[in-house]
Amino acid sequence: MKLKHTLLLLAGLSSFAAKAQTMQPSMTDAPAHRVAFEHKPGANYFITLGGGVGAMFLEGNNKPSLTDRLSWNASLAIGKWHNPYYATRLKLVGGEAFTYQNFTGLRNKNYFVGGHYDFLFDVVNYFSSYQQDRVFHLIPFVGVGYEYKFDHTDPKLTNTHHVTANAGLQLNFHVAPRVDLFLEGEASYSGLNVRYHYRPNYSNAFRVSAQAGIGFRLGKQGFKAVEPLDQAYIDGLQDQLNALRAENAELSKRPANCPDAEAVAAPVEHANDRFVADKSILFAQGQATVSKDQLITVFDAADFALKGEGSLVVTGYIAKNETRFKGLAEKRAKAVATLLTDQYGVAADKITVEWKEADEAPYGSAQLGWNRVVIIRSK
Repeated sequence: MKLKHTLLLLAGLSSFAAKAQTMQPSMTDAPAHRVAFEHKPGANYFITLGGGVGAMFLEGNNKPSLTDRLSWNASLAIGKWHNPYYATRLKLVGGEAFTYQNFTGLRNKNYFVGGHYDFLFDVVNYFSSYQQDRVFHLIPFVGVGYEYKFDHTDPKLTNTHHVTANAGLQLNFHVAPRVDLFLEGEASYSGLNVRYHYRPNYSNAFRVSAQAGIGFRLGKQGFKAVEPLDQAYIDGLQDQLNALRAENAELSKRPANCPDAEAVAAPVEHANDRFVADKSILFAQGQATVSKDQLITVFDAADFALKGEGSLVVTGYIAKNETRFKGLAEKRAKAVATLLTDQYGVAADKITVEWKEADEAPYGSAQLGWNRVVIIRSK
């Protein structure tokens, strides 16, 4: 029987140790670029709609006044934040442009449509700690794409296809849980011709535009910070595993069947004289859900109570790095008590539930991970 319990405990600790390597506590005070974050493929998407004005520059385009060169443009973009400071987007653009001959000053009007794939970098989130509800974001970006220019007023000009390169800066204002407003300036170079060329007396390659618009955050939003567990905690788990392996090896040397012995009357035991050993149910950082590998411990405590051998005291604890999670120790204790009553049938009047603050944790700072625990004691 002892061998069976040892093997069960060994299996449970092995499972927890493996999971402990990937448990994910928060480091909300550190700059975002020094913190690892969960990556969720279906989360943190966004869509933006923008409109504004632009003007062509270089050569003959610089001679007229800027107001004479301004024309409208619009954009639609969809993208995803891969972490708090890095995103990609596909941006579709369109509008009209005015270009001027180098010598005569004759104006040509044409329309353009295109798209480019951009890489965005949030400077504020990179250097600051991550806050999902931060209001202001400063976001430079670069990208590459394609543009098609058509419907020229100068009949000598043909429709053209171009590879484009662009760069810009966005000022983003988070004004509601799923709504952003933005101002964006962008410079786009489209002089890399794929098919057909502009006549040499026109320069239709360099455009600067400014837009204002609105953005909507789609699906699940926000990032969860992660960090490895402290090495002392992992070493403590490994020491326990090694001790259990040694004990199991010693038990395996004993005979499977013991020789018969004379029957001896068992001493009378009183329920109040028997105590269950302290039983620890460990939790992930910031969590109050009992994992499957900890259920054997809860079952063992329930078995003690169901046999009428005594009542139970269930005490929840938190580690010092979990104080930001309000009521976590209480939630942990009540989660274990609920398992004892609802899943294992222990009467509620046999369970006393209590919880402690971080400064009352059962272990020292060197065993920080062990303080994320609920301890069950006999009463």
